[in-house]
Amino acid sequence: MSSAAVHIVLFEPGEGEPGWAGALGRLGGEARVEIARDADACLTVARAPSVDVVVVGPAAVQAAPPVVDSLCGLGLPVVVVLAAPGDAEALAWFRRGAADCVALADKDDSALALAVRDQVSRRRAARQRDAAERRMRALELVSESVIENMNSAVLVVDAKGRVVVCNGPAGHILGRPAESLVGHEARDWFPDARGRGMIARSLDEGLRFKGAESCFTRDGANAPIGLSCAPMVGGEGRIEGAVATFQDLTEMRQLQHQVLQSEKLASIGQLAAGVAHEINNPMGFIHANLFQMAEYATDLRQVWQRLEELQKAVDGGDAEDVRHASGRLAELSAELDVPFLLADLAKAVRESQEGSERIRHIVADLREFSHQDTGEPVVSDLNQCLDSTANIVWTMMKHIVVLERHYEELPPLRCYPMQLKQVFMNLLVNAYQAIEEKVGSSGETGRIALRTRRREQSIEVSVSDTGAGIEAADLDRIFDPFFTTKGVGTGTGLGLSTSYGIVQRHGGTLEVESRPDKGTSFHVRLPLASDASA
Repeated sequence: MSSAAVHIVLFEPGEGEPGWAGALGRLGGEARVEIARDADACLTVARAPSVDVVVVGPAAVQAAPPVVDSLCGLGLPVVVVLAAPGDAEALAWFRRGAADCVALADKDDSALALAVRDQVSRRRAARQRDAAERRMRALELVSESVIENMNSAVLVVDAKGRVVVCNGPAGHILGRPAESLVGHEARDWFPDARGRGMIARSLDEGLRFKGAESCFTRDGANAPIGLSCAPMVGGEGRIEGAVATFQDLTEMRQLQHQVLQSEKLASIGQLAAGVAHEINNPMGFIHANLFQMAEYATDLRQVWQRLEELQKAVDGGDAEDVRHASGRLAELSAELDVPFLLADLAKAVRESQEGSERIRHIVADLREFSHQDTGEPVVSDLNQCLDSTANIVWTMMKHIVVLERHYEELPPLRCYPMQLKQVFMNLLVNAYQAIEEKVGSSGETGRIALRTRRREQSIEVSVSDTGAGIEAADLDRIFDPFFTTKGVGTGTGLGLSTSYGIVQRHGGTLEVESRPDKGTSFHVRLPLASDASA
């Protein structure tokens, strides 16, 4: 029950305060009891807006029925005090509209205090609900014109997630007339309104979200939106609903996919020479081994012919022919060194298998990286995403870079894995180019360190290099579109900008630390409860 003063009207004829009314003092020092001696006085006093409950005493029971009828019409709870217990009498009062009936006991009058306390709590809760509904109705009337004329789509939902206000742009995006959405649950169109999504968390936890990426359902399929959401807080801090503004990102997402794919193809173009070289190495010794194995096959064919001669001699039964054929076989085996030939043949086969497996892995990693994103978030292993991307870049940079990998065990992350691979690719290529800029043709090597770890409710991926570093004056601009410190024809200026946007869409952050000539570290932090998991 609220700590505000409790206002009780006691309807009881006679002089002084009845002894049983002392039970009302248990409601606390703030309780105020106002005694009405007749029906008219009771109805007059009860109309005050501060009244919480009316108590009808035993002496007023005979005159009370019309009073109770009127009080119930005012919406006030009435507690009737009976001199003696009686189920039939109590039932009659309940049928008339009394909220509760209490029979006086000889020594224990605590039941009255409990009944009044309960009715006061109910009354105040009902007032708060009424006030909330009035505020919601007022909001609809005052803001309807403003909301309807906004360019952005707007939805207002009540505390239970039901749509109470919907403007024209919202109806257009959702593909239905705006008025037809009112009264329906937001989760019918917004999966985000269920569970741990943004709308649900605004309603349940009072959290605010600005410009985060989510989705909505249209024609049975999910489509992307940019969503901002804030709770509506009423009296005593109660959350009475939420306001959501959103924009359809379908066309923007398509454009982003085109830019992302173009940037990805640009990265693949930079890797082409390294990949070709990496594939050429195993192909070279596979090719050489095939020639060697062809020679071994010719030699083994001669041995087989001698074996066939020995077999015929054995079948003929002539001991001299057998000794002669056996000698010829032994002579050829010694000449060809058959034990070495067989061992070297097995080695050549094994090396060729290893080389072909290496090629298969390179092609598989490259094919996986070049795939377009599905457009839907999926649960992924971030260590695997980073490692497969590093394997591709490693083909280009192994001649001047020592690659260190320090991975901690990570929980699965709901994300767009192909987009995050693009981020890792951009950071790795930048690190390689920074090292290449620093070491030049000196023959020295640089170091790139990859680290993953869990930090409370987020995952951190760090890419650190010992390259040329970034000037302090450029650090604030490196995430700007088309800004680049590389020479003409070397960089597009879109890599870090694209990466920054991808990380933001996952609800994460991308930070940089750098010192000229000392190296650079990029830190990608992604929340485990990613808005991409919404």
